[in-house]
Amino acid sequence: MLENLLQLVTQNAGDAITNNPQIPNEHNEAAVQDASSSIMDVLGSHLSSGGGGLSGVLSLLKGGGGDLANNPIVSQIIQQFSGKLQNNYGVDGAAAQSTATSLIPQVLGQLANKTNDAGDSSFDIQSILGSLGGADGKFDMSDALNLFHGGGDGAEGGGGILGKLTSLFGGSK
Repeated sequence: MLENLLQLVTQNAGDAITNNPQIPNEHNEAAVQDASSSIMDVLGSHLSSGGGGLSGVLSLLKGGGGDLANNPIVSQIIQQFSGKLQNNYGVDGAAAQSTATSLIPQVLGQLANKTNDAGDSSFDIQSILGSLGGADGKFDMSDALNLFHGGGDGAEGGGGILGKLTSLFGGSK
């Protein structure tokens, strides 16, 4: 998945990274990797956060995210990548934000298209969730259950959907 994502970012890096005078050419490959890792990091954190994280990621990958530039997950990826451009390559804030805003939604839109294209096997929902999933690199039933229980020990008031419902209604599990 990461290799395919790197390739997708590289294909779209033209004006945003490769032809960007603010990013020295010797850092183009590293900047592409930073864009890819920002995508993986934020999507992975949303999956592991429980609650609506899984549904938000699935909606994004299914292309149901609407205007990608205004999607909160995409905005978080843009912010993370923009920060990396500023911190790692000295790109000024406005240029970093512009670069990230032009690249990230484009890549995620293509990722969603490829994920939903039955004729393109480079990305599929299961492999993406597996890449972003648990510590073992697989998104499986225990990872799904952790979304409901918050990955905790099942104690009352724990995290996840069930913990939130329990605290909301004051009942016990």
